[in-house]
Amino acid sequence: MATFAPTGRPALTVGQAVALTLLRDGYTQRAIRTRTGVVPDELYPLATLCGITAPHGTSEGHACHEARGENSCGPCETAQARADARARAQQRKTIPPALRARLLTGARRKAVIR
Repeated sequence: MATFAPTGRPALTVGQAVALTLLRDGYTQRAIRTRTGVVPDELYPLATLCGITAPHGTSEGHACHEARGENSCGPCETAQARADARARAQQRKTIPPALRARLLTGARRKAVIR
């Protein structure tokens, strides 16, 4: 990545510049990736280099804290915990009902002897 000499900041592509603006304006990581094609692995370190942060109290804000290597503030930590809980709940919904019932009761399959 080339740098712009007067400021020492990285030279950005149009997509990266738009992605950073959307991040600063509070768009979600998913919306940013859809609109610009910039992936999160590239977005947050770039935001750190350019001094851009997402609004506090969002999971994107939590990711900005992590990219800077600092502890998250209270609102960002709460937002990330809420996002993690949603993801786990979504994962639980994908388990078939019969398997879910068997897992909840602790029942095991009988060994098949052939």
